[in-house]
Parts: sequence; C-alpha cells; structure tokens
Amino acid sequence: MAPLCMSTMRTHVETVTNLVTRDDITRTSRPRVHSSNTLSLSPSEFILHSLLPNFIPSMLTIKPVVIMGATGTSKTKLSIDVSKAIGGEVINADKMQMYSGLDIATNKVGLNNRCGIPHHLIGAISAINDDISVSFFRSIATTTTKSILMRGRVPVLVGGSNSLIHGFLVDHFDPSLVDPFAIARYQPGLRFHSCLLWLHAHELVLNEYLNRRVDDMVDAGLVEKLKEYFDTMSTGKLAGHTGLARTIGVPELREYFAGRKRLCDCIDEMKSNTHALAKAQSEKIRHMANVWGWPIFSLDTTNTIRAHLTGPNHTTKAISWENDVSGPALSVINEFLDR
Repeated sequence: MAPLCMSTMRTHVETVTNLVTRDDITRTSRPRVHSSNTLSLSPSEFILHSLLPNFIPSMLTIKPVVIMGATGTSKTKLSIDVSKAIGGEVINADKMQMYSGLDIATNKVGLNNRCGIPHHLIGAISAINDDISVSFFRSIATTTTKSILMRGRVPVLVGGSNSLIHGFLVDHFDPSLVDPFAIARYQPGLRFHSCLLWLHAHELVLNEYLNRRVDDMVDAGLVEKLKEYFDTMSTGKLAGHTGLARTIGVPELREYFAGRKRLCDCIDEMKSNTHALAKAQSEKIRHMANVWGWPIFSLDTTNTIRAHLTGPNHTTKAISWENDVSGPALSVINEFLDR
C-alpha cells in the first residue's frame, strides 16, 4: 500500500475525529449496547479507535501530563484546573471509573463539575464486563491521546490505577507481567517525554478525610445504589470479584445485604479498605520514583485537606491549594510544554 501524503492523512484524520461529537466525549452514564466481555463503544468511538492510528503523522510529538496519587488527594480537581489553564482534555486512568454505573462508589466526577473540560474513558465500559486488561488500556488510551493532540489539545492522564499508568507509559510493554511493581531488577523506561505529577498527603490526615468521604457517600445514597446494583447483577458475577464488583463498597456491603454483618461494621470495613488502597497506591508511586527512576514531581496536598477538614474556611483552603498544589503544578507543566 502506497504511503498517504500529508494532505490525504489530514483529510482522513479530520473525517474520523469529526465523527466524535461532544456528546460522545461527555456521555458517561447512559446504558450502551454491549455483549459479554466487549467494550461498549458508540459507533463513532469505535471508528476512531479502529482507524485513527493509521492516519497519525509519525512526527507527532506525544507529551502527556500524568497526574498520579492515592485516592482522596484531589487528582480530579488538579486535572480540571490544569486542563483549563493549558487547553487540556482529561483521560481517565482509574480502572473502576471506566465502568458505567456505581457513580457514588467509584467517585466519578459529575458532568456539572467538569467545567466544560472533555473527559475520556469514564463510564465507557459496561458494568457486566470482566476486568479491564492493561493491554487494552494501553491501546485505547494511546489512541485517545493521539486524537486529543490532533485537535491541538494537551492530553492529561489522571487516575489511581498505577498498573494502567505503567502500562500506558512503559517503553517496552510486556502483557505477561502480572505485577511489574513486584519484579526485582525491573527497570522500565518511558516511551514518551512525560510530565509526571504525584499528589500525596500525610497518612493520618488523608485517612481522616477518607473516613469523612465514605460517610458522605453513604449520605449521598451509596447503600441504596448498591442495593439496586445487587438486585440487577447476577449472583455469579458478584461472586467472581471481577470488574466493577471489585469496587470498594461492593464486597463489604454484600455481607450486609446477605444479613451476615451490621451496616455500621460494613461501613467501617469500607473505611479500612480505603486506607489500605491509598497506602498501596502511594507505595507504587514511590517505587516508580525510587526504584525505576521515573522523574516524578511531588505535590503535598496535606494542608489543603487539613483546611477542608477543619471547617468551611474556603479562603484558607484556596490559598493552600494555590500555594502547595496548583501553582507549583502549573509552573512545572508550563516549563515542560515549552521545551
């Protein structure tokens, strides 16, 4: 097949990218047609995912901004602030948020809170699907990144699933690696020149915030939504602990609905498991920086979280956020993009 000239490629790219409407980009919660173990993409999303890589100019420079951190460290807020400032679009790298449904339990950012920033790969997969493979995420996140760049925007990858972040960024991807963080003498490189940001907080302060967040989820209807989920999903799928059934809240509340535990005990278990998740996420990012040698810029959100916990003093919280997080982050990102 003869190579395409630049004008032909540009025409094809514009044709494909124009098929993706703003509704495709922002839709997160409506049911989609699906079959078992199949990604439920809209027709235009399927065309984009299938065809776009064939028309991407080889000289296109991929320079993603990547925001990592434990759950509860305000990654979503920073991704939106950053995207507003630099003309970015957000790519979700939280595995549970890729599934449709259970918006409270998975802590998805609502449409009204996205400040007009396009968000990709949120609620894009049917809840009945099994676990998302890292190989699949690497493929579709790469395609999404390229489509964002072709629109003249900046890809901002954000999420707490470090296995997905590793799979997207690593230069030589090996799908057989079950846990790359546990392999001795494994030194993966980066396939892109990337701006890596790590949001972290003092463990005790973060845990206090996470406890309050679980309580807020319960107040927002978490138990009722999980009851609906249990009523609609098959027993076999729930018992398998795969896909969306692994979301914190599902295994804990299963015991409550089965009559084996009190609700208060299940909620306490949710809090403990959320603490453990946050600690594990932070340890993996430290591994990326200290063992793999990835150039990660750290941002301490402790003061912002503490200000949130101590009361409705929005001025103090805003000052802490600007001084400790968003200001330094934008300084690093702007320097990175100017190189």
